[in-house]
Amino acid sequence: MTRRSRLWWSAALTATAAGVAYLLSLTGETLAFGYFSSGFCPGADLRWEIPDRVWPLVERVPLLWYNAAPLIVAAFGAHWLTTRLGRPRIGRVLARVTAVVTLLLYGHGLIAFGVDMAIDRQCLEMWGGVEGARFFLRNDVAPTIAALCVLVAARGPRLRTRRMVRSRWFRRGVAGATALGALAFLPAADLTPGPITTGGCESGTGAYLCGLRQDGRFTKVGDHLALAYGRQRCAAFRGEPTEAYAIAPICPPAADVLRRAQAADQAAWEAEEAAEQAVCDRARHRPRIRPVRVAHDRMLTDYGVMEAVETEEALDDDLLNRAQDDGLVAARRGHLLITTHSDYTNCLTGEAYDRRPPVETKGWDRVVELGYESPTGVLELVEAMSGEGLPNLAVRGAGRYRVRVHYREPDWEAWTPQHVLVMVYPGRSERVIDYR
Repeated sequence: MTRRSRLWWSAALTATAAGVAYLLSLTGETLAFGYFSSGFCPGADLRWEIPDRVWPLVERVPLLWYNAAPLIVAAFGAHWLTTRLGRPRIGRVLARVTAVVTLLLYGHGLIAFGVDMAIDRQCLEMWGGVEGARFFLRNDVAPTIAALCVLVAARGPRLRTRRMVRSRWFRRGVAGATALGALAFLPAADLTPGPITTGGCESGTGAYLCGLRQDGRFTKVGDHLALAYGRQRCAAFRGEPTEAYAIAPICPPAADVLRRAQAADQAAWEAEEAAEQAVCDRARHRPRIRPVRVAHDRMLTDYGVMEAVETEEALDDDLLNRAQDDGLVAARRGHLLITTHSDYTNCLTGEAYDRRPPVETKGWDRVVELGYESPTGVLELVEAMSGEGLPNLAVRGAGRYRVRVHYREPDWEAWTPQHVLVMVYPGRSERVIDYR
């Protein structure tokens, strides 16, 4: 083994030892960052994909543990032994294989980062910025240096190397590889940004580009690179609906999957709506005396509150706390508030009478009656966020009324609607009566 080879092997073993020491010194450090791709970053995609594929192999081969440190030490021993036995070529081949394996397993991150930085500096965001790149790549430095040192240490005698470089087959091979490399990296070498579409978002290519840029992606990258990225994703599309949204405008298979998924969601929603409406219809109240006005609504509240607000002062009162204390209803002049469970639909019925209706408690979990004064004569019980609800139940205009609220719980496990019946009739009493 020559003096030059011994020096490079020493450097390789030193780098390997430093890498192992660094691994043993780790204390579970983590990094939290958010990233998005604003350009074509193949290196980052490669960096996240390769470990998932090679890790099962690394786990099963002890020589590949600790950044392939055992493999490099074994390669050094093989090179030294075969040189002593007069078979140095075998040792050099083993050393080169070791270096290539180490670079593939542990040096791909640095190579991928270099490719991304050569293509688009915005790809640094995909790596988590400077801090993220340092976090993810610092573990690759030692094995990469060690592998490169092994390659130099396993280099053949200078005379043989000069003879190989001057040979016709080597020069032709280098020329061919250079031409192929130029063709392979020609798109990445095109540093002109190209046109960036800002309109025409209705369908097709325009819809795809607008969708990407509305999400903050490819905002400074030409249309040709954004489309190339989308076509690559389309070629790799495997039918996942969550992946179909972004590429559907330019990818017929994704558009078909998206249409079927949306149709299934729509059908499921309509079936759920129909089932809830059927529950409401089956339990519809039958008045014992003729009401002046009857209204029905199926309502899902934003936070479990239905209310009638007739004055601006009602917006600043404490009626919500009072209703929550009661568990169902509270009222004051110009403000009526009913609370129900916010996660369940309400089958809501409002009935207005010109005289006191009979009290009904059978089949209800709560029945509460209380007084209400309407200053405007407009008592409309609605859900505040949507504005949907019942029409005016104050059939005699402004004045004093009695409001009787009936509540029936939902089937908690079957997730069926809850039922609310509100009866309103003229009356001067302010007394609160809890019938049930």
